[in-house]
Amino acid sequence: MLQAQQKTNTLQIHDALLRELRVDLKPFYHNVASGDPTENAVIIWTKLTLEKTQTKPVELTYVVAKQPNFSEPVKTGTVTAIISNNYTVKADVQGLEPGTNYYYRFTYEGINSPVGRTKTLPSSGPMAIAFAACSNYEWGFFNNYRFMAEDPEIDLVVHMGDYIYEYAPGAYGDTLLGREHVPAKEIITLDDYRTRYSQYRLDPDLMKAHQFKPFITTWDDHESANNAYIGGAQNHQENEGDWYERKKAAKKAYYEWMPVREPVYHELYRSFKIGKLANLIMLDTRIAGRTQQVDSMSDPHYLDQDRTILGQQQFNWLDQQMHTNAGWNIIGNQVPFGPMYVDSTKNGREPYLDGWDGYPAERKRVADLIKTQGKNNTVWVTGDFHSSFAIENDLSGTATPSDNVSVEFVVTSISSANNNEYEKNPNKLEAITRRYQANNPHVKYL
Repeated sequence: MLQAQQKTNTLQIHDALLRELRVDLKPFYHNVASGDPTENAVIIWTKLTLEKTQTKPVELTYVVAKQPNFSEPVKTGTVTAIISNNYTVKADVQGLEPGTNYYYRFTYEGINSPVGRTKTLPSSGPMAIAFAACSNYEWGFFNNYRFMAEDPEIDLVVHMGDYIYEYAPGAYGDTLLGREHVPAKEIITLDDYRTRYSQYRLDPDLMKAHQFKPFITTWDDHESANNAYIGGAQNHQENEGDWYERKKAAKKAYYEWMPVREPVYHELYRSFKIGKLANLIMLDTRIAGRTQQVDSMSDPHYLDQDRTILGQQQFNWLDQQMHTNAGWNIIGNQVPFGPMYVDSTKNGREPYLDGWDGYPAERKRVADLIKTQGKNNTVWVTGDFHSSFAIENDLSGTATPSDNVSVEFVVTSISSANNNEYEKNPNKLEAITRRYQANNPHVKYL
């Protein structure tokens, strides 16, 4: 690590992060990453951390090979790092072979980055996917990322969002762990978001996962602000400036720091063909088209047909995706699609209105899309809830399977807290579980 007593910060990095830097990685302090693999291509990523005086574009080279010693390179190229992209760089490496492990590295002025390992999607046969969500730096350590990195059977990590959290230190976390958010405020500006990503990407476990596994990611709300929708967010206040400028900053930082193939018109929803096995469909249920959430079922607009969680453009795209001939349609999704009845101190038993429960008209339209296929091949994989659920998705939330339209697995968090961190009494925890089971007979595991 860098010396904590270093008096002058000559690097383009927040002072509070200096102690996290590994000198042996200079100038690639944030290591390398890969993502958005296809059968024949993959994105590779790195970031240069340069002296403050450097503002001109700089050139890096990269090499990709099947051997970790790069004895027989299969692809080489150059990329340019510029200050307006925070000196992050990506290369979309094409012409690769399906289902194949590759090694890669970047070079800047004769200095090599760490060696990354990635893998293309298969044209046939199985693959193993690890699903992740809700990684709050303050709530706990990122051990699960390390387990993913070290598991030789995992081919791909799919992250359903809340990759970072926007809160100030202590606002939503456990600062007793000594993992306090940087900068020490709620992030709002482009520099704020960049700094928060920088902090997360210096975590050694997350760094290791990105170095050794390709990621496919989408965002949820905390990449911008809690309970976001197209025109605002619960955690965006009038004194925090213009929402659209904040959202623009959040999206730019995301595309800079994540190993994603930036799509046309900056919309993140996209799909990945996994041979004949599956079509992996990654949604954006947050900021592409979501209208504002309602507070209760008694809201007069709750059942309005024009309330949407996807937006019309994304809905039309999803319609096309659902009619492919894949063996399975696997939908990477931010919030629960199936009914999720929770206890409310105000209203008793009520739906989880920040999920698809809050948009019943559009959920029915999506269920109808699934039914028109005439196949039972749709699986939702969902984040957001910080707990594990296996759900038989029907719109009435009954125990009988005859009206199911799909199945859903809600995955637990990387670190964000769930009930057992708020409630220490095991008897009360058991009572919470029983109420969930009573409220949701279609939930088969929780």
